[in-house]
Amino acid sequence: AEQPRMVVPDPDAAGRPELLRRAMTGWSGAIGPPVPLADAAKSLRWAEAAVRLMERGLLPGGEVLHCTEHTEALVLLQPEELIEDLARRCLAPLDHCGPAHGRRLAETLLAWLETRGGAPEVAARLGVHPQTVRYRLRQIRELWGDEVDDPDRRFELELVLRARRLRGLLGRS
Repeated sequence: AEQPRMVVPDPDAAGRPELLRRAMTGWSGAIGPPVPLADAAKSLRWAEAAVRLMERGLLPGGEVLHCTEHTEALVLLQPEELIEDLARRCLAPLDHCGPAHGRRLAETLLAWLETRGGAPEVAARLGVHPQTVRYRLRQIRELWGDEVDDPDRRFELELVLRARRLRGLLGRS
């Protein structure tokens, strides 16, 4: 078939991962998570979603991926229209910044959200001076105000910023 599929009983059994690796040499695709047979369709949906992301260049191609190793991408990149709608709303304060400045602020905000650390920790993560981080955090506070203190708002911001990073729209921190 053009897009072959297979069901592998107990893929984590002794010796089976190595057998699968050898059998799939030269193939590209995705292996869904191990599930009971009755849930095989769920595993197939994960694998098909991973293949679509591979085709778009959002997951590494040219190999066989295990979906369980890319759960974050599968969750954050699949409902693309939903995450983009949330991003438009959450990141609206950046609309008034230039593209490069907005990206730097977004990267700083994400590093701060992920670490909840101080300027030195965020600066080390971003490879910039702590004073630069303090300046950017003041700008972030001016743009979002008290919203960055709300746990639900921080969660939404982190979701959309991580999705942007997975798409290559933000640098790795």
